[in-house]
Amino acid sequence: MLLAGIAGAVLLSPLLMRGADNDLPIYFENSTLVLKTQTVNRISYLPLADIVRQLSLPFTNDTVQEMFTVRGTNSQVVLTRNSAAISVNNQIALLPNPVLHDNGTWLVPYEFLPQGLSRITGTEFRRRAGTPRVFAGAVKPAELTMNAQFQGSLTRLTLRTSTPVTLEMRRETAQHRTILAFVPKVIDPARETLDYKDRLVSSIDFSDSDGMAKIIVETTDEVGDVRILSADENRVHFIDFIRKTEVTGTSQTPAEAPTAAGTASAGKQDPAAAPTGAGAPVTGGIRVIVLDPGHGGTDTGAMTLGVLEKDLTLIIARKLRATLQSRLGATVLLTRDSDVPLTSEARASVANNNQADLFLSLHIGYSANQSDLGSSVYVIKDNFAASLLSGETGRRLFLPWYLGYRPHRPSSVQVAGLASEELSNAFPGWNFPLRNGPVAVLASAAMPAMLLEIGNLANPTSTQALLDNTFQTKLSVTIAAAIERFSAMRPAAK
Repeated sequence: MLLAGIAGAVLLSPLLMRGADNDLPIYFENSTLVLKTQTVNRISYLPLADIVRQLSLPFTNDTVQEMFTVRGTNSQVVLTRNSAAISVNNQIALLPNPVLHDNGTWLVPYEFLPQGLSRITGTEFRRRAGTPRVFAGAVKPAELTMNAQFQGSLTRLTLRTSTPVTLEMRRETAQHRTILAFVPKVIDPARETLDYKDRLVSSIDFSDSDGMAKIIVETTDEVGDVRILSADENRVHFIDFIRKTEVTGTSQTPAEAPTAAGTASAGKQDPAAAPTGAGAPVTGGIRVIVLDPGHGGTDTGAMTLGVLEKDLTLIIARKLRATLQSRLGATVLLTRDSDVPLTSEARASVANNNQADLFLSLHIGYSANQSDLGSSVYVIKDNFAASLLSGETGRRLFLPWYLGYRPHRPSSVQVAGLASEELSNAFPGWNFPLRNGPVAVLASAAMPAMLLEIGNLANPTSTQALLDNTFQTKLSVTIAAAIERFSAMRPAAK
């Protein structure tokens, strides 16, 4: 027999050194098989009979010749104990590690699936090196990236998937653990563990060893509440772990900085660290502010000589967040904290679902006229102002999502006017006129909302200023001053 001749040269009698066993799921189109792997000589082995039965393939276990035969349609694969040679339709293939037959159980290395079973069944088996899961056939997992960031009164875990997923949360309060389950989805994470830890979160790990994809977050006893916000048609999920003091409304002490940064999000990120203090207590009517760094991902926005609008808006948003937290003591959230795309509706939904008191979208201007500094403060144009003033809006039970701005437009004009005044005074010659326009990102924001367009990337002087750290800091302080004035005009939050 051809196999016997070849196998004779590669028969092995290894001294079996066992390690810890682990569970490995194989995802098929309509089912999931969870295998108990065995580690022998530092190699993970799979129980062959369980896989063959899952595929409903006939097989023969010849205990006399110590051979195992699996049959497909007009095809077969033959394995021999302690040999790395297998016969596939009478052709020899060599596996990187031998097949084992131990205590009545046939064990195969992962490579047997693509090199052996695939050739007699037509089923493709895929596994990324170092990951504990296998995808079979036409199964297409949702790719997952994770990013965590400390924001003073909370830790935000951001999950991004390549396709929409449903996320369900279960809190195990006594164990200080939160489980985030993907239902029902096959997930392929970029990493199994997010190297992140701060005063609220102890560890963040992905697990699907039981065939159910989930993220397990171990928390400290300082966490009082956990909330989920989904955006971008369920491709982005924000999970906020909120301090007990924030939940109960008591005063806060300065928070400790995280000991490691979560870096698994896609794209380029500003190296600036997250703020490490909760800032001053909230004294005015603005408790929650959502900042929207314009553009992101493949949507770069305006650009010139390698300077991209999407990068500048994110840098400025991060600086402004720190300033607002320090001056107002408010909770400040970003619609995106990495280089990812978001729809206008997804950006506004971050503000709506967090019951924000103010929504501010940040953009950088661009004008072909280099002498034009391009700066403006926008509120959404309202073609139905008359009906708003007549009280028609107040008599309606609800508004369509794209008219969410209408009850708050007077307040939007008020805060935008303050921003225009402060910025015009702080940056003479830049001009920050108050303008009306059909700004899509503001349409569904159910709170005071404005959009700042800053500078002109076609103007070299303007671009150089926008890249300057001192300018960015002054810009953040000026915007914060306008918001602080607006907050003082509003009723204090209870």
